[in-house]
Amino acid sequence: MMHHSAAKALACAAAVAVVVQGGPMHAQTERTAGNPLGVFLRCTGQDDPLRALQAVKSLGFETIQVSKLPDRFYTPEGAGEFAGMLRHTGIRADSVVAVFAGESYADRDTVVRTVGFRPLHLIKERLEYLRKCVDFAAAIGAKIVTFHMGFLPGNPEDEAYKAMLQAVTDIAGYAAKQHVTISLETGQETGEQLAAFLDRITVARVGVNFDPANLVIYGVDAPSQALKHVVARVTSVHVKDALLPETPGAMGREVRPGEGRAELAEGFRMLRASGFTGALIIENYVARGLKTDPMDELRFAKAFLQKSGW
Repeated sequence: MMHHSAAKALACAAAVAVVVQGGPMHAQTERTAGNPLGVFLRCTGQDDPLRALQAVKSLGFETIQVSKLPDRFYTPEGAGEFAGMLRHTGIRADSVVAVFAGESYADRDTVVRTVGFRPLHLIKERLEYLRKCVDFAAAIGAKIVTFHMGFLPGNPEDEAYKAMLQAVTDIAGYAAKQHVTISLETGQETGEQLAAFLDRITVARVGVNFDPANLVIYGVDAPSQALKHVVARVTSVHVKDALLPETPGAMGREVRPGEGRAELAEGFRMLRASGFTGALIIENYVARGLKTDPMDELRFAKAFLQKSGW
């Protein structure tokens, strides 16, 4: 889901009509006609989960992607508490983002060293955390768990590539048993590379949380070109925009939707043509750099979506 360090939380969403095993802890809001529109919870600027949910509701949204929560929520008791908050506010959790401890998006080299499964020595503990996120998602009625798998080596015979493939395969199989779909967020590889990687996983369908801005921030692919390769796998979209990196090894900069190079209009056209029914989730951190109100930025993004025909 992304990024500077600011865009660290990651994210994705669902459009897969599956019933969670044993039933969710809260009654899901009925889906209205058209794609669900929602907010990445952390982008409200509120750290307290209940206040963040209330902020989402005040914007007129009823769908969220759950950002990283305090560890106590990733237990049966904590999931029950969060499910109660969803019931209280009338919000539907479309997906859950897994953000690993120690990840940093300060620059490209740091991302390679810290993000996802690329630091191979951390795969075991990160898989344990992912299983907790899957359990949490199933308990609250979310159908998707999304994360960044990290920088994928270009050569499928590379030992790091093989280890990352095995790790994604393992968590995809675990999630499928609970009727949860694993969805990888775009960013650190081209659309063609991601599609080829996912084609190697046969234990379960693995989706894509399409974040066009991440592709720009890392300078790895044109968003519309990447989307051609993965459009059939997209479970949700991050509504986010960005400018390209200014120097080699640097990261691009996030800007307001419609003001960057993420090719949002073309991406929206392609998604409609594909019959995409998933959620569009506003992930927006520009308030940090602009020193503006995060809620005002979310209102701007909502108006942009409405003007774009959603």
